Amino acid sequence: GADIAGPLWFFLMVITLFPLSVGPQPQLLARIAPGIIQVAALLASLLALERLFRDDLQDGSLEQLMLLP
Repeated sequence: GADIAGPLWFFLMVITLFPLSVGPQPQLLARIAPGIIQVAALLASLLALERLFRDDLQDGSLEQLMLLP
């Protein structure tokens, strides 16, 4: 629950605030919206990347994987 809240808020803030910084041109916003959504989703996923391996690091699974030939 709480692990996803931070990246989700970041994504929503970027998607909400970006049109305010670009301006009110609907044609421009429609043209750049897919790229902005993809970049915002990528950056939001990077915020959660550290948490992805936290449990594996704590229980020693990552060290075991590094020792494999």
